[in-house]
Amino acid sequence: MKVIIFEDEHHNAERLTQLLGKCDPTIIVEAVVESVADGRKWFAGAHDIDLMLMDIQLSDGNCFELFTGPNVSTPIIFTTAYDNFALQAFKVNSVDYLVKPIELSALDNALKKFRLFRPVSQQVDINKLAEAFFKRDTTRFISRLNNQLIYIKAKDIAWLHSARGLTVATTLSKQEYPLDYSLDQVENLLDKNSFFRVNRQFIIHIDAIKKMTAYYNSRLLVQLNPPAPDDVIISRERVADFKNWLEGKV
Repeated sequence: MKVIIFEDEHHNAERLTQLLGKCDPTIIVEAVVESVADGRKWFAGAHDIDLMLMDIQLSDGNCFELFTGPNVSTPIIFTTAYDNFALQAFKVNSVDYLVKPIELSALDNALKKFRLFRPVSQQVDINKLAEAFFKRDTTRFISRLNNQLIYIKAKDIAWLHSARGLTVATTLSKQEYPLDYSLDQVENLLDKNSFFRVNRQFIIHIDAIKKMTAYYNSRLLVQLNPPAPDDVIISRERVADFKNWLEGKV
């Protein structure tokens, strides 16, 4: 099996090569690509590769910049230290993802998954994943605070709360910002891999979830960090959708 590694840190690339050899001595590492620029040159050529192992952050940008042009059908195993949004997306749209530092057992399981589902993995829509990633990094909202206009990045929001006609965004750093948007408007602009509308009053970010406990009448009580002013309760009708969202099935 022939693979290519996209990794800008030399020691990580060497370790990954060694781990691949331990998993399967017949694996051949055809090349190690360290940058987006070199990746574009590599994609421009003709290559017979079975599998790509790809870090998100390369030396001159992120790997999704490589997929704005070519239609890539080669299966990908992502190697990343990125946050929950990325992990959920990769779980749905790629062969697998591995969190650094990569363990031998995790890599071996990913390779087994690749071999088992290889015909299916060719259908990966990497362009859709790249689009979701860039949307996640660029969506912003404007807040008016003390006669100042302040922009808030969506990825920094822990949760949004609507009460008495006012929508307030609370960030992961515990800052509160009033927004000139209804919760319905905000929901349409947010990335659904990261945010979930739990009820009429709350939209929450997956990284803000601290604890989940069963609540009476088959509902769920979610504890957030930063803490919310009211109980965040997921209705019985929404519990199944919420669990699917947690598993990345959106």
